[in-house]
Order: sequence, then structure tokens, then C-alpha cells
Amino acid sequence: MKRLLRKKRLRTIFLLLVVAIVVANCIEIRGLTQPTSVKAGDTLTAVVKAWMDPYWSQPQSRMVIGFLAPRSWDARNNMRMTYTSGIGNGTMSPVPANATPKGSSQPWSEAIQERVGIGGNYINDVEWVVFQSDQAYDMSDLPEINAVVTIKVKTGPENLRVKLGYFNASSQQELSESKFYGKQFSDCFEVTDGAGDLIDFCSPQISAIQPASATDNDIITIKYDEDAIATNLSGADKVFICAKAWTTNNEVIEVCSQDASSALVPLGGKKWQLDLWPRKFFNLQDNQTLERMEYYYTDKTGTIKVFKFGNTGDPFVFKFICR
Repeated sequence: MKRLLRKKRLRTIFLLLVVAIVVANCIEIRGLTQPTSVKAGDTLTAVVKAWMDPYWSQPQSRMVIGFLAPRSWDARNNMRMTYTSGIGNGTMSPVPANATPKGSSQPWSEAIQERVGIGGNYINDVEWVVFQSDQAYDMSDLPEINAVVTIKVKTGPENLRVKLGYFNASSQQELSESKFYGKQFSDCFEVTDGAGDLIDFCSPQISAIQPASATDNDIITIKYDEDAIATNLSGADKVFICAKAWTTNNEVIEVCSQDASSALVPLGGKKWQLDLWPRKFFNLQDNQTLERMEYYYTDKTGTIKVFKFGNTGDPFVFKFICR
């Protein structure tokens, strides 16, 4: 009887060890250092500790690092990465635009976003920018690899708060399971001393415009989330915008008619949006260029109004950029 119990205990321990081996991560981020804020246009320096345990066959593999940043930073063209590790030191470059992870038909940036998302940012005007080591290595059954990756990226011109994201993987390993890649998102990082009102990716937004930087000739998406705070429009069956725009010559154009051109489309879950072409919406002439737009939301009668701070306060403001 004792021998039988001992065998059962040994079998249980063996099974637990097997399970532990199966679920153990092969790739992780084991450290992240970044400042809490940087002035607009200055360089953010972040240091990522990327760990791999490549016990599988990986001839000619490259280390892959992804970085989630606001689109307005144009990080692909404004970022540099270098690394030191036990198997070599070197530089990193953007993955080719048509490159895909092993076993995937999606580009790297899309594949990463599908698997790990955007890390609690409430405005989806961010992008995964993906770099890989310029040097390829035979990572077949090596000891653990500890790499220290230094990321230097020039921040954009706007004041904003955002949760930055970091990702590491191997170019010869599929992303089929979470143990085959590492991820980490920062606390809210702030860009200060920049242009315009604060763009807050970190907090629920009753209203947001994507992209965060646009000209008056771009298509912009105005999003309204009635779940963010309670307003007099909560539960409305139709939502419209009223908008006033200023040109660079200080001309004022106002559009406030509850019709199809200003009606938001319900998305479900108490969320609405309107795709808007400013030049057409404000009926601009060729010699007119918009500098900024102020807007608020109304019901179909135009009597119920929702402003930046709910039922009262200032209108929402969007400033156009010049190119």
C-alpha cells in the first residue's frame, strides 16, 4: 500500500513538472526603464531587458522588438535601436513592410496588435512599429539569452499622455502561443511643453478625433462615447454635432443642422462615430484653410447639448496641422 502511494506521488510530481515545462515562457520582457515624461520634440530613451530561452531549432534568426507609440510620432522614421547580449551586440532596423511572422499572413505590426492589443489606451491612434536585429544568429538550443535593448525615439509635437508598449520575439518562431513572445505596457507617459490641448490616451474619452493630427483635407473620425460620463444625451436615439471653424484668415464658419451630414452612426455599446471631411463639411473655397474647429453634440432637436465637461462647459477643440 505504501509503495502504491509513493508511486502515485511520484507520478503526480512528474506530471506537474511536465506541465510546468510545457507552460513555461520561452520569451519574456524582464525589465523596462523609461522616464515618466519628455518635452515635445525631445528624445525618449527606453531600455528593455529582453530574455529568451531558445531550446528549439532557429537557424538564422533575428531578435524582434516592437514599440507601441502614437502615430503622430512617426516612430518608424524617428527611432533608433541598439542592443547588447551574450551572443553579440549590434544595431536594429525596421522590418520590411511586407515581412510577416513565421506561420502568419499578417504584417508584423498587425499580428502584434491582434495578439496583445494597445494596452489600455482609449484612443486607437497608436501603432506598433517593429524592428529586428541587423545580424541574424543561429539560436538553436542555446543557453538563455539576455539582451539589453536601447530605444531612442523623437517624440511628436503634441501634448499627450499615453501608455507605451514593448514587445519581443524571434523572427524564426511563430507567435502561436503567448509563451513565444514577451510584452509589457508602461504606466501613462506624458509629453509636455508641446502644441495644442492635451491628448489623453490614458483616460476614458467622451469625445475623441482620430487621427490626432490631421489637415482640413484629411478624413477624420469623430468618436462619441456616452458611457464615459453621464450626460443629458445618454440614451438618445440620435446624436449630431454642431461645429464652428476658424480659417487661417480668421474667418468663422458655423455648421449646426441636424441632418445626415452631421449625424453620428451608432456602433453599439453606447458608442457613436462620424467620418468627416472638413473641407466638404464646412464648404471651403480653394483659398481657405482651417486652423481649428470647435464642436459639441446635440439631440435631433438641437436643444440638448453636450460639451467637453458634460452638460455644460467649453466645446471640444481640434487644431488642424499644416503640411
